[in-house]
Amino acid sequence: MNNATKKLFCLLPLLLLLSGCFNDNNAQLNNLYSDGDSESDSLLAGADHIEFLYKQQRGGSKVSSIGRIAKLFADQQSPYVAQMILIRLSSGRKLLIKHNIEKSIPLPNLLVGEMLTFSGTYSWNSKGGMVLSTHLQPEQPQRSGWLKYQDVTYQ
Repeated sequence: MNNATKKLFCLLPLLLLLSGCFNDNNAQLNNLYSDGDSESDSLLAGADHIEFLYKQQRGGSKVSSIGRIAKLFADQQSPYVAQMILIRLSSGRKLLIKHNIEKSIPLPNLLVGEMLTFSGTYSWNSKGGMVLSTHLQPEQPQRSGWLKYQDVTYQ
């Protein structure tokens, strides 16, 4: 055996041993951490997607997630009447929800500290961004959004 072959035979078991250290156990971990609540998992992944869009300074994407109501504002009057709700995502990012109440039902009895689930179009700004189009859009159903508060969905 030449010197290169000897080195290869010495390195091969070491490489096999190291590959075992980096074995992908995602299937086992997924089973351990699975609680059967795929909707919550999806909403939390949505917060990660919003964080990505914010860092990339990109808007125009459809997003869905959940956040805690941080502040309620007086209704916006122009260019359309909208409920203005500031929420905080699980990432800590603040996000303004502009819910068009000319095209949808307003959410009643909102309380700071309550959870709000949403789906709409993300619009970037330096403060965290906002979500628009949280209402039904019959002319473009793929762009329709919604808000869910206290187990009631508003569209």
